[in-house]
Amino acid sequence: MTPPVSPQSERNRDCYTFLIAGIDVMGGTTDTLMIAMFNTKDYTISVLNIPRDTYVRTSGHTGKINGVYSRGRSNARSDGITDKDALNKAGMEYLEKMITFTFGITIDRHVLINLEGLQVLVDKIGGVSFDVPLRMKYDDPDQNLHINLQAGVQDIDGKKAEQLIRFRHGNIYSSTSREPNYYDIGYPGEDIGRIKTQQAFMAAIAKKIFDNFSMTTIKNLFDVGSKYMTTNISVADISSFGPKLTNVKPENIRFHTLPSVWIGSTGRHIAYKQDAMMIINKYYNPYKNNIPESSFNIYDKDLENYSGGKPDYFSIDGTTMADFLK
Repeated sequence: MTPPVSPQSERNRDCYTFLIAGIDVMGGTTDTLMIAMFNTKDYTISVLNIPRDTYVRTSGHTGKINGVYSRGRSNARSDGITDKDALNKAGMEYLEKMITFTFGITIDRHVLINLEGLQVLVDKIGGVSFDVPLRMKYDDPDQNLHINLQAGVQDIDGKKAEQLIRFRHGNIYSSTSREPNYYDIGYPGEDIGRIKTQQAFMAAIAKKIFDNFSMTTIKNLFDVGSKYMTTNISVADISSFGPKLTNVKPENIRFHTLPSVWIGSTGRHIAYKQDAMMIINKYYNPYKNNIPESSFNIYDKDLENYSGGKPDYFSIDGTTMADFLK
């Protein structure tokens, strides 16, 4: 699955790449997926959100990218692996290979965290004040998921944090139902709108952590969170990266969303290859030279007959944490 990397692509030893995935405890697909890069020389952090319905295509997996982790687990189970942690590791390693194949980026470290872990993290830092962008109302008894948040500035604890990051649209009720019709309450672009809220919420969490930053704080959060995540980040990594994080300023933490468009006829997000390549080479390239086009395997065939324009959120330079906190 992994394409050959050009010989001239020597690694920049000041840049470290991370794959971050969030998963629902009840499900097998990744609900949130991000690529991050930390430049320890320039003290910059870039975070690229990949819409969960982004279409990827390889000899090993064809479908939405949120199913890649699950496919990796299934492959491992077919090989006789039954240990939960080993299955999680296999899923993440398979997802890493997909990221490298699709976007040309090698991944140094990965983190898989479930939503219970997010709740614990938010509660551990004492919650955050956050401006919820719209009324959020959704109920799914099968998942025991109940979202009920009013719009506006409010204190968000762990339970509310899960509701906030999972909401995309309201319930669908029949025309004869006596229940209120909440389906028209939601983000116009569903996942893209949700990603923007997630990015703003991440900025609020990061500010809370940085405002009280110390190595002890970071190690305590890592110790608490370790029971809710699968990761190959070590205690030694924390000790190495931690002091460098103190030099990162809000204006140097940058968020992007993979430039893509929802194709209703196929029910999937299709990435704009050339625009994605520009963003990745400028902010997520761990090599000394540009990643060549031959190392990108971004599926964009559905765009050949697409007549709509590019999404209005698209920006090469993204949005900084400082912008979110204004």
